[in-house]
Amino acid sequence: MSDISEMYQFVENKEKTWTAVGLTEKAGKYQGVVYKYGKVKVVENEEKTNASLQFEWDMLDSNGLPKESIKEDFFELAGKILEDIIHKQLDGEDLQYVNTDDRKNNTQ
Repeated sequence: MSDISEMYQFVENKEKTWTAVGLTEKAGKYQGVVYKYGKVKVVENEEKTNASLQFEWDMLDSNGLPKESIKEDFFELAGKILEDIIHKQLDGEDLQYVNTDDRKNNTQ
């Protein structure tokens, strides 16, 4: 299998108002699909021994693939790509956590 970083590239629209993920020919049947990530969160299991990424996403261009052809393997690929992006940003110190939660307690 190819290195995950060979399966995607960053793409943007002409007005440069958004950046998204474009899948390359190495992504097989999903080549040409363009999508963007929305809200991302890390969910730990009860024992706090494992965690998984949960993310929202938006299809910008299906490259002609019908909706029903987007299967579980697409979501696994998108998850691996997200993990790769996060690791690269952490390694390059480009990722910052910004806490916008300015509540004083659970009710305010």
